[in-house]
Amino acid sequence: MDREELVKMLLSAFADEVIAHYMYFTASQVLKNRAEEKVVEAFTEIAKDELEDHAANLLKRLRELGVEPPSFGELWSLSRCRHPELPRGGDVYSWLRASIEAERCAIEYYREMRDRVRNVDPVTRDLIDKILEDEVEHESVFSKLASGKG
Repeated sequence: MDREELVKMLLSAFADEVIAHYMYFTASQVLKNRAEEKVVEAFTEIAKDELEDHAANLLKRLRELGVEPPSFGELWSLSRCRHPELPRGGDVYSWLRASIEAERCAIEYYREMRDRVRNVDPVTRDLIDKILEDEVEHESVFSKLASGKG
């Protein structure tokens, strides 16, 4: 893997994390007073993870590689997962299903990234491993909430 491929993957992951933050933050606001507090809290906390942990650390890694952050307008074209359409209204189950889909895409992409950098870039590999662990947990939280077991 060359530097250009690595940067492209990191930019794509960064875009996905910023878009996921937007999706989950929006869900937390739309579902206030329409869903159980634990659902709103899950969206709020996971939105925070996506932006303040994942996106921030991906951007830090990009900066270490000498890469400037993309413009806001570039995020969608850089995104690998291109998260599903935002549900309209306060149907909690629709928001949870869309979020499960988004997390599954992220998990798949981070596994692919980890495999690509495993023996090439230990710094990025460690970052990806941490984010992947969180994404698996996020998918589990959303799945449990959707099944009524959360």
